[in-house]
Amino acid sequence: MKSYLLIALFGAFGTLARYSVIQITPKIFQTIFPIGTLTVNLLGCFLIGLVSGILDTKFLTIDENIKNYITIGFLGGFTTFSSFSQDFFNLINSSNYLFAFSYIFISVFFGLMMFYLGDKFIHIIS
Repeated sequence: MKSYLLIALFGAFGTLARYSVIQITPKIFQTIFPIGTLTVNLLGCFLIGLVSGILDTKFLTIDENIKNYITIGFLGGFTTFSSFSQDFFNLINSSNYLFAFSYIFISVFFGLMMFYLGDKFIHIIS
């Protein structure tokens, strides 16, 4: 039961962090492009890549519960596939087709690249 509560707590912190980034980024980058969701998803991919690299290289010893609090809890609350989907359809519904399909490509391709970079970063420094 304790693990469930801690995952929920970390998820709440991740959600609050996502909300903060999504509120701040449009003020910095004034565009119709959904930069806030893109930012949290790419950063989340990089951070999950870091955690993966840490576990692969034994750079740090992380308890399985702590790994779950970070990946399932915090990063699960921080990243959001549902907002990504909503942003895509908002762009489609406003006839911004180029932005919509660019958003899919950028999100998927760079999400995979960010995971890879996070993982490789840990391998390099360990």
